[in-house]
Amino acid sequence: MRFGKSLEPNTLRHPTLTLDLAALLAAYQARYAGAMFSGCGGGYLLVVAAEPVPGAFRINVRCA
Repeated sequence: MRFGKSLEPNTLRHPTLTLDLAALLAAYQARYAGAMFSGCGGGYLLVVAAEPVPGAFRINVRCA
């Protein structure tokens, strides 16, 4: 797992979490190098990919 668990402990694994966020992140990172959570405790799962990601919606970022 590439997420910094030593810097932010109990953000992906905690007794109150019902989903295995670490496994979910690992599955996306195995397929998409740009996958990461937006904040502590999960947040949004962000995936940067050239191809469409199943179950996701596409955003466009414009730089001014």
